[in-house]
Amino acid sequence: MKKFLATLSVVAFTAPAFAQAADFATADADSSGAVSWEEVQAALPDVTEEQFKAADADANGDLSEEEFATLTAG
Repeated sequence: MKKFLATLSVVAFTAPAFAQAADFATADADSSGAVSWEEVQAALPDVTEEQFKAADADANGDLSEEEFATLTAG
């Protein structure tokens, strides 16, 4: 039982890190060359709309690869 609880706690604490590990190509589900808010929500559910808008430097409503890198770096 102790082994199970130890394994469960490791999985619980590392799951958020895996969720933030999405790369641009994976997040860009429609291969448009940009990542929409909807695609970010699907790939990175912990990202807020405020964070998305802050990363959208040119305010066009989508993230370029560079903007996506900024979003996921911090």
